[in-house]
Amino acid sequence: MTFSRPNLILLAGLGSGALMLGALGFQHIAEMPPCKLCIWQRYPHVVAILLAMIGLMVPGRLVPLLGALAALTTAAIG
Repeated sequence: MTFSRPNLILLAGLGSGALMLGALGFQHIAEMPPCKLCIWQRYPHVVAILLAMIGLMVPGRLVPLLGALAALTTAAIG
């Protein structure tokens, strides 16, 4: 796998997607209710996933930078 723009965007989007699947798995399968902070952190991950999908279709740097900002937002919340 080369470090091309689409591959990096896909990797970032899949990373946020994996974190969301893990969080939802703990919540629904393991029956562990999330704390308020965990809920807040989910919103930027969902935005990052959506921006990754948009970034794969739209050329330019703005959408991937917004996706990176969304991922950094969830880190700042934590």
